[in-house]
Formats: sequence, structure tokens, C-alpha cells
Amino acid sequence: MNRRHFSLALASALLAPLKAVAAADTVFLDYSQDDLDKAYDQRNWAANAGEVIKRYSTDSIAARAKYPPRTERYGQSEAETLDIFAPAGARGLPVMVFVHGGAWRALSKDDSAAPVSSFVEHGCLYVALNFANIPAVRLPDMASQCRLAMLWICANIARFGGDPQRIFVSGHSSGGHLAATLLATDWKSLGAPADLIKGGVVMSGMMELYPVLLSSRSGYVKVSAAEVEALSPMRHLDRIACPVIVVHGDQESPEFKRQANVFAEALSGMGRLRAQFVLRGKNHFEVPEAFNDASHPLTMNVLAMMKG
Repeated sequence: MNRRHFSLALASALLAPLKAVAAADTVFLDYSQDDLDKAYDQRNWAANAGEVIKRYSTDSIAARAKYPPRTERYGQSEAETLDIFAPAGARGLPVMVFVHGGAWRALSKDDSAAPVSSFVEHGCLYVALNFANIPAVRLPDMASQCRLAMLWICANIARFGGDPQRIFVSGHSSGGHLAATLLATDWKSLGAPADLIKGGVVMSGMMELYPVLLSSRSGYVKVSAAEVEALSPMRHLDRIACPVIVVHGDQESPEFKRQANVFAEALSGMGRLRAQFVLRGKNHFEVPEAFNDASHPLTMNVLAMMKG
């Protein structure tokens, strides 16, 4: 079976249970509506969510004070900016682009600087990506802004000491979804190198939007069936042409665990899974904090991937 057929088979397998609903009160697999709503709201599974999210901000403030970034605009709107963190004298260094989470409607690059030291102190650039959130824009617009940012980085990062031939992307939660969407982008059709992204780290992301939009998230995420198709990375596995690390916490909701495991299984079958990490004792919101520690096995694996 070739890679494209394998990719389509895995995507079909993910949706197949929908064709055989076991009971009238289930809406996806064996979930009732209430259960599915809870499975896509991570606050039900993390009592300390507010505390951890505050840490994103306070830790980022400290990192930005220690490593002042260059803020650049990649698009026309106020939201289309990014922060570039580089070690002194940077030249030709690998680049990690981080896509923040926030359920597609919260947070920004200003909450994404905490991992800076893990990268700049180990010979890498770190880019915190900003983009507009819902309801200012729709989800397809968010994906388009992220793609525009990657094109800008490819064309301009050498001016800041980065290597345009070694660009990597990572993201958490809704940012994990957007990062995977970037990994599954046809860059050649956008006038960029087909291998613009050399590797990815998808943390606690949603790879298939169909069940997500059966949940209460559909109250604010408004997309058409064609947009669900376009923005579900599981349906475009054949476009992923680089190694990917998949990460989730063992204290996350069952749906986030399932999505991570299905994605990792598909990548493994394609020969694209570099590693899968299940972070023990960590809930959804705690997962990206692993990047803050350069000695964490996940971060060490990412740095090794970036340095080849």
C-alpha cells in the first residue's frame, strides 16, 4: 500500500464508527452529547487549568525580559506579528516556530515565550507566532495567517541568524491542530519549497475536526463541510513529508488521547513518526511546559531532531 492510500485508509478508519452508531443517544463512537462536550473541554480534566495558564504569561514575561525578542510583522493586520528570539551572534541556526493554543479563541505570542531558553541556549532560534483568534477571524483565516507566517519566515529568517533550510514547527492544543495543518500543507502550490518544514512537534492537538464540531465547540467554531475537510490533517497525511513527534499527557480527556494515538499510529505506518511521548502525571495544560526544561526527554529529542 502506498503512502497516499495508507493515509486515506487511516482517515476512513477514524470516521468509520460513525456509520454504525450503537444507540440513538450517542453522537460519536459511544459518547453521548454531554460526554462528547466534556471530552472536548479540557477544564473538566484539569482542576489547575487557570493556575497553569497564568504561568504561561508570567514565565513568558520573565523569558522576554532575559531574552528581548525582535518583533516583526508578516502580514497586514495588527495580529499578524511574530517574536524572534536568537542567541548573540546567531548565524545559520535551526529555527523552531511555536504555534500557541487557547481553543482557537485565546492567548497570543506574548504567552508563548517560556521555552526560549531551552532553544536559544542550545544553538537554535525560537519564534513565537501570533495570529488573530476567533471571533475576530474564522478558523480558515487563522490557518491562512499561520501559513503566511511560515512563508515569511522562510524568506526572511536568514536576516536574523536562522537557517531557512532548517525550519521546524511545534504547537499545543488548538496550536497543535494548526501546527499539524502546517505540516500537511502543500507548500509547493504556495510558491515555497515542498519541504519548507523539516520536522514537527504536535502537542495535544486535534487532527480530525469532525468529532470536535459535534461537540459544544461548534457554538463558536463555524466552518463548512469543505473547510472541515481542508483543515483536518488526518485527511491529508500524504502531504506530511518530515519527521513528527506526537505528545500528550496521560491526564488529558479521552478524546485528546485518542486523537493523539490515531495520529501517531498513522504517522508510524507512513514512516514519519519520530517519537511519541505520553507525559506521565500531566494534564492538557501542563504538557507544553515540558519545553521549558532543556533536560526533559521531549526537549532533548526535539533539539536532536533540529540539529540533525
